[in-house]
Amino acid sequence: MSSLVYLLPLFGVVGLVYMFFLQRWVTKQDAGDDKMQGIAKNIADGAMAFLNAEYRVLAIFVLIASALLGWLGTQVDTSHPLIVVAFVIGAVFSALAGNMG
Repeated sequence: MSSLVYLLPLFGVVGLVYMFFLQRWVTKQDAGDDKMQGIAKNIADGAMAFLNAEYRVLAIFVLIASALLGWLGTQVDTSHPLIVVAFVIGAVFSALAGNMG
């Protein structure tokens, strides 16, 4: 079981390397004619508009959940208020992953 803990980061690195090569292959493909590129641009613009609207709602949720986690961190002996920092960092990286993808 303890050796599996050391293999898990290796699986993450293998996944990142695979995605790097897959991304390079996709970007080398033909983008299509002007009509196809226009449709792709419209889809990308719509996806970004959706993500921006979703992030506004997510920001409100993160604020409320952070406040509750911070309060609970002071109430429960086995918890710590710094859990809020981990939660906010996770939310920020989740939003970044959505924007990059």
